[in-house]
Amino acid sequence: MVEEGLVVFNSTHDSIKADNICLEREMGASLIPTHPSIGVGCGFMLKTAWDNFDNVVRMLEDEKIEYRGLYYSRKSWNQKNNNRIKRL
Repeated sequence: MVEEGLVVFNSTHDSIKADNICLEREMGASLIPTHPSIGVGCGFMLKTAWDNFDNVVRMLEDEKIEYRGLYYSRKSWNQKNNNRIKRL
């Protein structure tokens, strides 16, 4: 099972800024298209391992980067298309 934290942004500018900071600080997060089941925001979201999620959210708050929502995702590879996404 894979557990991830997802951050959805209000603007492309904020998503790219967050991604650049994560890259600079080697935070293990990546910018990906927003999952269709979420369907809000600018079209991009930041994905990171669940055990790293608090660090990423703390960085966003410290850097005053606005986001639209925080989500938890759990994927199970033993069942086809078993992806659960929950808003935090």
